[in-house]
Amino acid sequence: MGRPPHETTDLTPFYPENRRLQPPDCLGALQRKAFLDLVTSCPISQFRKSDLALLCRWAELTVMAEQAAYEMQTGGMVVNGQSGPRVSPWVTIHRDCVRELRALSQRLQLGPRGRSPKAPKTVAGPVSYYERMQLEGDFDDAAN
Repeated sequence: MGRPPHETTDLTPFYPENRRLQPPDCLGALQRKAFLDLVTSCPISQFRKSDLALLCRWAELTVMAEQAAYEMQTGGMVVNGQSGPRVSPWVTIHRDCVRELRALSQRLQLGPRGRSPKAPKTVAGPVSYYERMQLEGDFDDAAN
């Protein structure tokens, strides 16, 4: 059986190429938050620059799915139309978003399936408030 698996903390030396990916400027506030929540909850080595487009789509779809879920909660899954009750269009939007999120999660190896049971476990290292501010680009002295 060998040694029992152990868990390590994700620490990398400070090199520009070993930084976490930053959200691009084209993302809105909610999409930026979803992007940062995902990137900071995974080990630094999980994503590369080539994953940036997929991560942006992940953030956009996450916000769209949450909005659709909210609209279904407030308006109901069945709405009254001219020809009587019908399924809310938000059901289709939510279903499509969740389907695409599932496909992206497989490509980005976010779920349990992407983690091999024999691979060494790496937990995302703690993210300081200042590192989060730097990723968001919210420094007060940025204008100076």
